[in-house]
Amino acid sequence: MKSSKVISTTALVLGGLMVTTGNQTIARADNGEQAGVTATKQAATSQAPATQESVQASASQAVTSYATSQAVVASQAASQSITDTQSYAAQLAKDPAQTATQVRQVAADTKTAAISVANQQLTNATSAAKQVQSQAVKTAQTDQATADQQAATTKSMTTSQAVTAKNTADANALSSKQAADKQAASDKDSAIKQAQSGKIDGKYANAVTDANNQLNADQAKVDKANADVTTAYTATPASSTADSVTGKHDIQSEKNLPTSIVNPNLSDNDTNNPDADAIRYYGETLKNDDSAVITGSLTDSQQNELADYAVTLVNSWRKAQGMNPIVWTKQAQDATIEVAKMRERNKLGMKHTAMDSNSYKELNNIADSNGISYEQENMSFLENFDNKVTMTLLKAQLANTITQMIYQDATLNWGHKNNFANMETMGFAAQKNNDSATSNILSYVLVFDGYSNNEGTTPTVLTPTSAQIIEASRTTGGATKAQLQAVANDKVTLANAQKALTDATNAANQSIASQLSAINDTYNKSLQANVNALQSKLAQNEATYKQAIASAEKTYADTLAGNKSTQESAIKQAQSTYDASVAKATAIHDATIKQAQQTYETAYANAHDETPVERAARHGKLLAAFEANETSKLATLKTKQAIDLNSFKAKQDQLVADFLASQVVKKQPAAVEQDQQAHIQTGTPKTTTNKTIKELNTLPAKLQTTATHGGRVDTDSVQTEQADAVAVNLHTNTPKKAVSVLLPAIKSGQRDNRTMGNSNDQSKHAELPQTDESTTMPINLWGIVLLGLLGLSYRGLRRKVR
Repeated sequence: MKSSKVISTTALVLGGLMVTTGNQTIARADNGEQAGVTATKQAATSQAPATQESVQASASQAVTSYATSQAVVASQAASQSITDTQSYAAQLAKDPAQTATQVRQVAADTKTAAISVANQQLTNATSAAKQVQSQAVKTAQTDQATADQQAATTKSMTTSQAVTAKNTADANALSSKQAADKQAASDKDSAIKQAQSGKIDGKYANAVTDANNQLNADQAKVDKANADVTTAYTATPASSTADSVTGKHDIQSEKNLPTSIVNPNLSDNDTNNPDADAIRYYGETLKNDDSAVITGSLTDSQQNELADYAVTLVNSWRKAQGMNPIVWTKQAQDATIEVAKMRERNKLGMKHTAMDSNSYKELNNIADSNGISYEQENMSFLENFDNKVTMTLLKAQLANTITQMIYQDATLNWGHKNNFANMETMGFAAQKNNDSATSNILSYVLVFDGYSNNEGTTPTVLTPTSAQIIEASRTTGGATKAQLQAVANDKVTLANAQKALTDATNAANQSIASQLSAINDTYNKSLQANVNALQSKLAQNEATYKQAIASAEKTYADTLAGNKSTQESAIKQAQSTYDASVAKATAIHDATIKQAQQTYETAYANAHDETPVERAARHGKLLAAFEANETSKLATLKTKQAIDLNSFKAKQDQLVADFLASQVVKKQPAAVEQDQQAHIQTGTPKTTTNKTIKELNTLPAKLQTTATHGGRVDTDSVQTEQADAVAVNLHTNTPKKAVSVLLPAIKSGQRDNRTMGNSNDQSKHAELPQTDESTTMPINLWGIVLLGLLGLSYRGLRRKVR
């Protein structure tokens, strides 16, 4: 029995090797096709001049070479098939007759295999049925979830529509009630007027109308005046003198004065460099200035006004730094005004007060007489202007001066800034400069003196008001006091006229009290009827809404129940289908097992030692099957080669056509005429030049062979061994040369264990005679002879085996 297994295995192995051989030889033929296409392309694109005849000849030679290569491949395949069949027949000859024990073992093995297959098929069927069931359950669950979600969406939409419908109905009901109430009020007024007709003097109503008209007219004037209100901008500091007179940096009137010190954000060089030029932060064009003009010494009132503004600016900076404000007192201000007057008398000019000993003594005496002590002094100057000096100009100079002292005082080691930070109380005054040495340059000196209160002094604190006054002055236009008063008077007149009309109406109503009572009663009943109608409509709307909600809830619940029922039915059907599938598979399984058992029992009972006749019949069947398989493989190879040859011919034809098309495009009329003249002069036909023919003669005509060893294909030889390449000569005037082609080694069939040829012989070369005939015919003839010999050997083998 083991020998039978070996024979079967050998047949399978040999068959597989033959398939491998066929694939490899076909692959080699494909390589030959690619070589032929490449050769034709090289002929068409060669740098040497190419003609139609040369390209066509190259294509024809390529087809011939390809056909020859196919013949060799077919021959090799046929030879290999004969060798494989002989080897298989030899194996069969060595295969002994089967014993009864072997037959029974085969029967047992067959039964075991059948049971294994049946079990696996049952497992597979059960698994497939389970997958189908699982998918059906999953689909049912997904469908239910989708349907439930749709039901929820429908319910939500229905509920939303019910809410919208109720709100709309409620709004319509309320609107109807309001319209009915309005009509009832109109009916009441008409009835009252009818009852009062002729009983109230018309002058009262006319007085009310006149007063109301006057109020409307005066109010319109106020409204128009307020609509024309404008607000001036607040000037901001520039970071350069050139920019100070542009835009909102320029102070054109008192309305533009800043009421706080703002950081000008200077560069580090301007801030900390002692040599940096002083910057004018605010422009002083004063285009709209209408403040008081100063021609000499300032009055005490003017000094106080400037001091108020100076203290306001300094305290705005101190507040931003988190410091307490400087206390502005009457004692400090009075002392500073006296110091300014003293400085004018002493003609101090640009000197600090403490720099002149006499003046310094007077300063201390003035301070002491006011109950304070002198501590610090900051000074600045007003340059002479071609235009007039005004109070607004001095205030603008204060804004520039204080900004510079705080943000650009590096040249004096920030002394001015420190003085402003350390002052307990302060006074300010502008001194007329009457110093002959500097008065032509500087017209006024601005003096900021700081003091401390002496012990026992109770200072009189002054409250700065500059900020409020300036901020208020920014707004212009608006209603005048007279216009506002006229509106107020009109309201009083209207109220009096309405009271007179009311009194006259009440007096008239006394005579028609019963009529008014009836009118009011009718009106109140109408209002109540309207309320009742509204409540009824609202209740109806509520009932309709609840009914819609209940219906939506029921529909939703019914839909969910239906979805669940559908899902359960689908799952039940899936279970039923699964059970049926498993039952069917089980029945088939059981029947297969039963049949396997019966077959086994029959084979076991009939088992006996194989007779020579039975052995020969078994071997004949095996060999016949093997031969049929070999014949089928050779037929498949032949069919494929025919298809490949046709495809190769088509590619060659296309290459020739592409070449001819390219020549039509390239060749210009002048070149054509020149070519014709050249042929006429030389008397030569327009054929391929020797140079082109020489290029085409280099096309490879390589053929491949397959080396076989011991009845199998040597794949290494198939892939690497090649025949010698020989040039194929075209018909030209050059000397003829022999064409060498590679012929396959032919293996003979076995007869009585004698070989017709050595299976290990290598491929041979055959020289063809030197003739003008095409090389295709000799090669094809050799192929026919070889195929004939192979056929005879194959038939001889069949006769020997049978």
